[in-house]
Amino acid sequence: MDRKPYVPAARPRHTIFVYTEEQRGNQLVESPVIGMMSDVSGSDKLIVVQDPHSGLKFVYRVDHESSNLDAAALTEQDAALFDGKHSVQIDYTSYRLGTADNAVKLLRGKTQWIQDKGAVLSVLLQNAAARKSRFSAVRIERDRLRKVPPGVPVERLPT
Repeated sequence: MDRKPYVPAARPRHTIFVYTEEQRGNQLVESPVIGMMSDVSGSDKLIVVQDPHSGLKFVYRVDHESSNLDAAALTEQDAALFDGKHSVQIDYTSYRLGTADNAVKLLRGKTQWIQDKGAVLSVLLQNAAARKSRFSAVRIERDRLRKVPPGVPVERLPT
């Protein structure tokens, strides 16, 4: 899967800091918020955040209680389609593609999040096997990192 790293034309309007323990690990990485996805009923709301290194757009379930972002899928939808007018079908369910403004509202003002590494690995493996957007299996209950350790390095997007 050859993906070009995210190279912003201009500084993205909305970003969050995602704590990751993966490859570059144990740091907060500023990441662009692309938009949100919601099912027809509006009960399933997810945010889409682009990894600035791989360029992958992760679809996350937001767990406010633990401050975790649980990767649910990957999407290849163009950022311009996240305008509240377009939709996409994943696993036989239609999802409306909402704006980055609406995605940020789902985050309730919180700018630091913890990327659940088990969920990310599951999504990456599933995507490699299926070669199309699908949601990963039901979330596995396990101990979670609930706070970003103090003093971790912060990596900002290039300006």
